[in-house]
Amino acid sequence: MKKNLISLGALESKGLKITMEGGVLKAVHGALVVMKGTRRNNLYFLQGSTVIGGAAVTEAADADSTDTTRLWHMRLGHAGEKALQGLVKQGLLKGAKACKLEFCEHCVLGKQTRVKFGTAIHHTKGILDYVHTDVWGPPIMHLGEVAIILSPLLMTSLEEYGCTP
Repeated sequence: MKKNLISLGALESKGLKITMEGGVLKAVHGALVVMKGTRRNNLYFLQGSTVIGGAAVTEAADADSTDTTRLWHMRLGHAGEKALQGLVKQGLLKGAKACKLEFCEHCVLGKQTRVKFGTAIHHTKGILDYVHTDVWGPPIMHLGEVAIILSPLLMTSLEEYGCTP
């Protein structure tokens, strides 16, 4: 057989909860989804990629060094190449060799992105229809263990009706 098989019984004996519902297989440990797969032709295909490596890293050959680097990248919270190279130079990765990291889908999906705010056009028709306000302070200066509050709050306001851009 030319397929990699996973024993659901072995996963269950390790404490994982296996659910198969609606064509989706999930292996859950507590609140963490460890594996997820979709059913095609009555077989479940796991999503993601495979990382080869045991619990201990041994001296890696060139073919396995990429897998070893990727394994340590994942173990260390998706550390970057420079961080991994620094740890290898210090001898902290048990003889592992640092290689160039390949594309990591988890790193890309984990990046926080934010949609930019659109530019708004406001048409004011009278005084105090649209007011910009900013509050600042009070500034605190620390002198050893003593904190001194220098002044009260400062508030600035700009009324847009009478202003010209």
